[in-house]
Amino acid sequence: MIKGIYHSAEGMLAGQRHLETVSNNLANASTIGYKKEKISFRQALNNSSFPPYPFLSGEKFVQAQRGGQMMNQQGSLKRTDNPLDVAIVGDGFFAVDTGNGLAYSRDGRFALNGEGELVTLTGYPVLTAGGTLQLQDGDLRISPEGELVLYDNGSKREQILDSLMVVAFNDPSQLTPTRDGLLVTDQEPVALDEPVIRVGYLEESTVDVVSGMVEMIELNRMYEASAKAIHTQDQTLSKAVNDVGRVR
Repeated sequence: MIKGIYHSAEGMLAGQRHLETVSNNLANASTIGYKKEKISFRQALNNSSFPPYPFLSGEKFVQAQRGGQMMNQQGSLKRTDNPLDVAIVGDGFFAVDTGNGLAYSRDGRFALNGEGELVTLTGYPVLTAGGTLQLQDGDLRISPEGELVLYDNGSKREQILDSLMVVAFNDPSQLTPTRDGLLVTDQEPVALDEPVIRVGYLEESTVDVVSGMVEMIELNRMYEASAKAIHTQDQTLSKAVNDVGRVR
């Protein structure tokens, strides 16, 4: 009976982690370049959230892994007609210099800061094949191949300055989101030679709000069911301790 209480409690903890992941997805339903996360469950032997007890030896607990796993799906493209808005079609991530290391993103809302650097919406320099770009004069344009082109309004000439660094990973699902909307990983990035870029478009979030709300309702019901199971087992245990064997 006590085992049942611990099993139900583990189910509640796993459901809580799952609910946190679904809530985070819904909160990012309108975030550009956001990839939906899912939480995976595993069987853990003698590895519960509770201290080891002799009577739990050999018991199997179903646990949710901490943190979601990113689903690397293509999001819908939204047209903006902004010449510095770009979206990746297919595999790949933009590389960003955070000052504390490299990070990656599918958010292609780029701009030029006051020093002529190509930066993200949050101000981080966007990495190029040559490092970073710092424009002095002229208009910057991005080609469908990811080339950074300088257009001289006076001479009407174009000059290829550099190209965006677009990278891929062996296992994109292992990228971990940060608080500022970027992704980090210990994997070595591989530069893509021919990335597919759509200029004047942005990739929308892959979160489906309707399915996310349905999933949240189901998780709440499962959580409540586990809580009721604990309450019932606790009442039964109380009767067993206080009533069974009582001499009348």
